[in-house]
Order: sequence, then structure tokens, then C-alpha cells
Amino acid sequence: MNDNSEAQDDELLALESIFGDGFCPFAPYNELEENQARGGELKIIIELNHPFYLSFTNNINGEIEKQIIRHLPPLHLYFTFPHNYPSEDPPEYTLSCKWINRSQLSYLCKRLDALWEENVGNEVMFTWAQCLKDETLDLLNINDTLFVSTNQIKRRKSSEIEKESSQNDEHCGGASGSRTNTEYDSKTPKFDPRTVQDVAPSTNLLRILREYDEEMRQKVFDLKFYNCKVCFLEKPGSSCMEFWPCNHVYCKECMKSYFEVQIREGNIKFLKCPEEKCDSEANPKQVEALVSNELYRKWDELLLSSTLSSLGDIQPCPRQHCQYPVTVEENQGQCPSCAFVFCGLCRFGWHGYEKCKLKNSEARKILEKYREGTEEEKRILEDRYGKKYLSVMVEEYLSSTYMENNAKDCPRCRSHIEKTDGCNKMTCKRCSANFCWLCEKFLDKMNPYSHFNNPNSGCFNMLFHGLAEDFIFDGVEEEDEEDEDDMIFG
Repeated sequence: MNDNSEAQDDELLALESIFGDGFCPFAPYNELEENQARGGELKIIIELNHPFYLSFTNNINGEIEKQIIRHLPPLHLYFTFPHNYPSEDPPEYTLSCKWINRSQLSYLCKRLDALWEENVGNEVMFTWAQCLKDETLDLLNINDTLFVSTNQIKRRKSSEIEKESSQNDEHCGGASGSRTNTEYDSKTPKFDPRTVQDVAPSTNLLRILREYDEEMRQKVFDLKFYNCKVCFLEKPGSSCMEFWPCNHVYCKECMKSYFEVQIREGNIKFLKCPEEKCDSEANPKQVEALVSNELYRKWDELLLSSTLSSLGDIQPCPRQHCQYPVTVEENQGQCPSCAFVFCGLCRFGWHGYEKCKLKNSEARKILEKYREGTEEEKRILEDRYGKKYLSVMVEEYLSSTYMENNAKDCPRCRSHIEKTDGCNKMTCKRCSANFCWLCEKFLDKMNPYSHFNNPNSGCFNMLFHGLAEDFIFDGVEEEDEEDEDDMIFG
């Protein structure tokens, strides 16, 4: 074993010891042969100042709003050691993140390159990791507020990317810091090819950041112990629930009984914190996790009916990235924000006098109601959707399974995998295999994105292919007038 190989093995061992689960080597360091390339993936978690805010524009009233968060998705540093590292060449790497756009990631790459120049001949991975962990927010001029654009990430032609990347960071759909006209805006002429903003086109970045923060808060919450304010017993967080934003904690057993009584009595607007004079409400996920499916459906239907009744002829735009309030007249609505024209009954694109069609999300509920409902309920559904259409749908629906239509098998362990979001680089949760969702080929563990960047690959430039489409039932789709050639990769 030469000096470089020995230094690389020592560095991999040190990274595994320091970062634990935050480091994933491509192969166990003690099983590597001398001429085999070494590398891995570092997950860099950035610690935020407290309080730290997400700032965004409310699409309805146009006002700037703020929300406190405690966690942001990590940066991912994929690296490979060349044979003459660290004596001569630096590690080869790819830097990816969900909330940092490619212009900003390119600026971080320049910083990593500068650190290598200062440490030529020495191991540099720990220095890089500490830099990303401690300096990222400062380098991007983010203090205590992250400004998030509520516009959707768009795809554009590669020629337009290079032309516009130095002019406006908003095209890549990421978040921005607390100041404008920063150094990375004016001095980065184009995107570094080693960068990937790992979010799909037409992704609501604000929603992703909120969901990640909620998930991480729950993980931290589950590890602590709390006293229930109802039964006064001390229980682990995994057996409790917390109301927001009041932070009052109760055990799930007490809240389950409380919710069930309220729903059965029809008090749908009173699933609130039991603390006196507290108006914090349980969110739908909390309700769904505690009550039976039957009670949750009842609560959901009552809440929806109550909300629509209070809105009158107002409905949110069916497009998930819009949701702008729309006035519906004679079952037809046109969104003033995105100009989408839709049917007020089925919420698909306007279809004139043709019968409404079913969406996947509505199919089970409607078909069950049609099969088990009264004659009057069946007649109403037949008038709306057509008897022949409903009969065919019942047959097709009963003869198919969800997994057959929505899942693929992992090419290594054959586990069923469903893809709900993100790019076409998939990682199996059971065996950790990386593979392409489109062609189901294994991906290079050292650089999984090379499959989509190689002009000779059948999936070239298709990292986010197909993710802007809405999955629909019976071939009916929402029309999106935007030309895919005019969209940009995030």
C-alpha cells in the first residue's frame, strides 16, 4: 500500500468516527484494494441561530410573512479520492442541496477549491466539512432570515441558463440570503458542473422546508420525556403529541379519547388544545394518526363541507403550485393568477358539456359511495359522471392494484418502491442501492448524477423528467400550457 492509499484509508476512518451516520463510505475502508477508488458521501447539517426565520410572500394578500424554523435540509458532499490524493490532486466532488440554488452552490465550490489550494498535500475533507457546516450561512450572507421564493422552479434551455445565471439567482428556484447584490451574484459567471439543486421542477420549496423542519422537530420531540397535562403521567415523546404554536404537550392516549368524542358529537372546529383559553388547533396529520380511518374520513368530510359552505362560490385553484382563490360561476372557474380554466365539480380543466371524470385521489371515495350508496345517491353520481363511465371504472378499479400502477421493484433486493417526489436518482431504503427511476439501471455510487450528465446515456439531461406531470385517472389530465423546452433544471 502506497502513502496516498494509506492516507486515504486513515481519512475515511476519521470521517466515520467524527460524523457517524452523517458519513457513508462507498465501501468499508478495510475491504478496499490498493488500486480501488475511495470515497463516500458526507451529510452536512447546518446549525441555525435561534430564532431563525423563513420569510416568504403570501400568494393571497401579497404580504411578507415569517415563520420560525429550527432545521434546514442538509448539504450533501459526494467525493472520490483520485489515486494521487492528497500528495498532488484534490478530491473530486459533487455538492448538492435542496434550499441552496446552483449559483450559490457554485460559490461554495470556489471556497472549497480555495481551501485545497491552502492545504495542498494534506488531507482536506474534514476542513471542507467544517467550512460547509460553520461558514455556509456567512458566505451566503444569511443571518437570521432565509428568504424563500414561492414561485415554482422552472426548466429553461441550457443556453439560457448560462446567459442568465450571472444576472438573477431566482431562475434556479432556490432561497436567498438577507442581502442582495452579494459576491456570489456578481462574480459567478455560470453554474459549476459539480453542483446539483436536488429538487424537482414545479416544486414548492417552501413546503419542502416546512415539512423537513416538522419532521426533524418530531424526531427530537420523540426522544424526550413529558408530563401529560390531562393524566399527569410522564411519558416519552413518541407516546405524546404537541400542539403548535402553544407547545402544550399531552399523551396520545388522552388526545385520542378527546378527539373521538369531539368528532362523534360533530364539533369539528373544536379539536383544539385542552388548555384553558388556548386556541392552538391540531393539524390533520395529528388527527389522522390518532383516530380510526372511519372517524378521520367523517371529520375530513365535515370540515371540508363546513369550509366550502363558508366560502360560498369560492374555490382554491386546482393547481397545487397556485391555490389562488377563484370565484366559480355556473360550475366554471378561471384562476386570475395562473389563468387556468377548470370545472367547479371535478376540478379538472374545463370540459364543456362532457361528463366529469374522476381523479385518482377521488376515485376510491366516489366508487365506494356508488357501490354502497342509496338509489338516490347513485342517481346523482350517474347524472354527474355517467352510468356507463362509472360501471367501467368500478370494473377497472377492482381488477387493478395500487402497487401495479405506482411502484417499481428495486433492481437489487426487489422491494416495492413508490416515487412521490424528488428527482429520478433513487435510493432504496432497504438495501441502499442507487438506481435510475427511468431505466432502472444501477448508478455509480461515487457519482450517481453522472448517469444524467453523460451525453451517451439514454437518460441524459432527464434528472427531473416527468415530474411536472399530474397523475390522473382514465387518461384525463390537467393541461399545462408551458413548453418543457422553456423550463430550467433546478
